[in-house]
Amino acid sequence: MSQKVVGNNTLYFDIVCPRCGKESRSGIGFRAGVVHQVSYHLGQRIDWVGPNSRPPQRPPGGNLKTIGYFNCDNPRCETWQDCFPEVQEALIVIENDFIKECTVVRHNPDKQDFPILEPEGID
Repeated sequence: MSQKVVGNNTLYFDIVCPRCGKESRSGIGFRAGVVHQVSYHLGQRIDWVGPNSRPPQRPPGGNLKTIGYFNCDNPRCETWQDCFPEVQEALIVIENDFIKECTVVRHNPDKQDFPILEPEGID
């Protein structure tokens, strides 16, 4: 049974915008672990136990892959329009309860639904 999780956590990570090529520290919104406006950095441990947790229980081995969303912070980027940047996607990899990796991806740019890609069917 799926639960409605509201809000986001944020992974702060130096990421290169795929449109303008500028590297900047971006806040990547994602929904994994206890979702309660928690700020994370690469290498930090995810807390799975608590209210508003996604998935509702710790995934097997503490491993999960999910999509997060970020905006390019470069006002000269072509995605910057009328002071509102286009949302872009990043793959966040969690292994053994720790945030191990974050890479820019193009998953489903027309939809912002914070999908859990692996393991399948646990959302």
